[in-house]
Amino acid sequence: MIELIKDVEKAIEKEKAIRKGKLINLKKSSITVIGDLHGDLFSLNKILDKIETEIIVFLGDYADRGPFPIEVYEKIFELKIDHPDKVFLLRGNHEAPDIIPFYPHDFPWYLKEKYGENWREIYDSLIELYNKIPIAVIIDDFALLLHGGISNKITKDSLIQPNKEDLEIILWSDPSDNINGIIPSDRGAGVMFGPDVTSLVLNRLNVKYLIRSHQSVMKGYKWNHNNRVLTIFSAKNVYDLESGAYLVIINDEMKIITF
Repeated sequence: MIELIKDVEKAIEKEKAIRKGKLINLKKSSITVIGDLHGDLFSLNKILDKIETEIIVFLGDYADRGPFPIEVYEKIFELKIDHPDKVFLLRGNHEAPDIIPFYPHDFPWYLKEKYGENWREIYDSLIELYNKIPIAVIIDDFALLLHGGISNKITKDSLIQPNKEDLEIILWSDPSDNINGIIPSDRGAGVMFGPDVTSLVLNRLNVKYLIRSHQSVMKGYKWNHNNRVLTIFSAKNVYDLESGAYLVIINDEMKIITF
């Protein structure tokens, strides 16, 4: 696992041509967007079996809750290594235990079970990796992709060089159709943000949509804020959802695929 992590770090270095700080800039093309996985290897395999797009973007939260976190990591790491300029792994709140603790965080237990006394070295290497992976993708003038959400303070500079407050907002926040502005989140971290905040930030970034994950939704997807915010959630089996979902973007067109 240590060697795999080192190889992923080398693959991340190859993002430099399209990356500034923690932000990936992509041209419009054929892109698959995959939401939270939480150790759900079966859902991941089902999605990968169907993918035909040029690029894949994962929105974070790869481990915890589900029974196969190590196998999920191995698979997405191998994809990143084999296709360093086509596969992008974004950071979710479950890739930031050193910033804000969260529960459940059972991934260390799986590492101990498989690797014994070497688990800590692997875990520490992953923490270092988390601090190197991007937090957001902007697709031309089309969409902002990230794990959680935004506040009215989020700018392009926040995505490029986020401070701790920016990271908390981006990794932990959720949309609400019932408020304006922002209010504290009942998660204990991040905020809930209203449609006015979405309009402000998306217009500021010159994009039409915010595509995010972070919340389990029964159908695997949910629209908020006058169809400008789309939640995509892929861990169907972990949460016993009606369906999981992933998103296919072809230039200016989006298609939600459920399974």
